[in-house]
Amino acid sequence: MGEGPGRGYGVRRGEFRFLVLIALSERPMHGYALIQEIGKTYQRPVSAGLMYPTLQELEDLGFVSSKEENGKKVYSITAEGQRHLGENAEVVERLKAGQEYAGKIGQFSFVKDIRDIQGMLMMNAEYIDAEKMAKIQDAVAEAKKKVASIVFG
Repeated sequence: MGEGPGRGYGVRRGEFRFLVLIALSERPMHGYALIQEIGKTYQRPVSAGLMYPTLQELEDLGFVSSKEENGKKVYSITAEGQRHLGENAEVVERLKAGQEYAGKIGQFSFVKDIRDIQGMLMMNAEYIDAEKMAKIQDAVAEAKKKVASIVFG
């Protein structure tokens, strides 16, 4: 893998549980809150099908404990979980660097909107006549001017 921004910061096989432990080291959370937190922090979706088996595994290993609060199972990191994070400091630091990188690129999430527009146009090209194309080109040119005035203004 090459050098540069974002290189090597991905979550590798078997490391998702470290993300859960890192999040729980900040505060106790229930499963859905963990899904939201990790998804937001790392700019990628997390499924319940990944989260809940991971929480069960971590609980079986003694790295997290859970208790029922207001009808929800709330998870906390244990001393053993903290020790495990400490023993894997290199992995934890790489994942935290990835978190910072994800936060930086997250500010450019509008790029997905641009790709969505491109996909919509390509998928529906047969329905776009010359009049619609002229309107689309005008809208894109106007957006480009507005962005340029913000960036360089």
